[in-house]
Amino acid sequence: MQTIEINSKKISRMLYQWLLLTVELKTGEKFIYRLLETGTFAAFIDAPDKDKFYRNNIESNKEFKRIQLFG
Repeated sequence: MQTIEINSKKISRMLYQWLLLTVELKTGEKFIYRLLETGTFAAFIDAPDKDKFYRNNIESNKEFKRIQLFG
């Protein structure tokens, strides 16, 4: 499992393993995304504006299954 601390306005940190992307927002909300390909994660890491990439390519992508975690 990879844990990545993100320097962004919205995202606190991310965890990635086996096409599952866990996103922890600074508001405390946590979401799991089931990705279709590993390239999405690599593109996120290489993106200059991670907040914009998350909003446009992950959060709004209807092909990714999104599950909210409580706790």
